[in-house]
Amino acid sequence: MNGAVDGKTKKSESTRILLIEAAERLIAEKGLADVSTREILHEAGQRNQSALQYHFGSKNGLIGATINERTIQIDKRRQELLAAIKTTPTLRQIIEVMVLPLMELIQNDAAGKNYLIFLSQAITRPDWDLRTVIKEFGITGLGKAYEHYDEALTHLDPEERRLRQNIGFDLTILTLKRWCMTENAKKLSFEEITEFVIKSTIAVVSA
Repeated sequence: MNGAVDGKTKKSESTRILLIEAAERLIAEKGLADVSTREILHEAGQRNQSALQYHFGSKNGLIGATINERTIQIDKRRQELLAAIKTTPTLRQIIEVMVLPLMELIQNDAAGKNYLIFLSQAITRPDWDLRTVIKEFGITGLGKAYEHYDEALTHLDPEERRLRQNIGFDLTILTLKRWCMTENAKKLSFEEITEFVIKSTIAVVSA
């Protein structure tokens, strides 16, 4: 009996992952607005039309789950980087904690590019708010990084501080998306684009 239950659980989890990966690929290729739930189900090899609703409730629920899946993956790395900092982190160290795990995902995971393009579209949605995402999904590393981020910018009015931080986040995601999609042989190297994003974000929040 337990074996049958375990088998169903594994199949259910496998279906959930297939739907997340299919959504990530299709949205990266076609855009968030142009991908239907039917297409996602087909891409995931799911004949059961209710599979998406069963696992995620709606397309928005699937989008949230996709963000959460990758975020958890890279947040473990963020926590490692934070733990390695033994004193109060500098602004650069805080930005590195936020940027480097994402860069490593792009470099080491074939799906990293798809996720980045997917995320670049998700952040343009009217209901997108990074701090809400951090709270809802319990993103520990990123949440702790933002606590340090706030402390490093206490000289700014809270509203201006949040605006600058949001612009810095958007700059990172959209710049990396453009870099990933550029086929020009003269484009910046991985190391160069990493340094460019870090320095540009620091410039935005500290100008």
